[in-house]
Amino acid sequence: MLEKLINKGQKSGFSTIDFTGDMQIPDSEKFRQTLFNGLGRAKAFGCGLLMVKRL
Repeated sequence: MLEKLINKGQKSGFSTIDFTGDMQIPDSEKFRQTLFNGLGRAKAFGCGLLMVKRL
């Protein structure tokens, strides 16, 4: 499929964003699942991963 896009002169792409801040976690099980599985549609491209540290 990528070959077809390149041949037609089109490029595929996506954008990323970084957030920094504090958060409170009301549902620890849901947070754990998201932390280990990632979130969003671009996980296959290395996006959607969370890096957190305890204060």
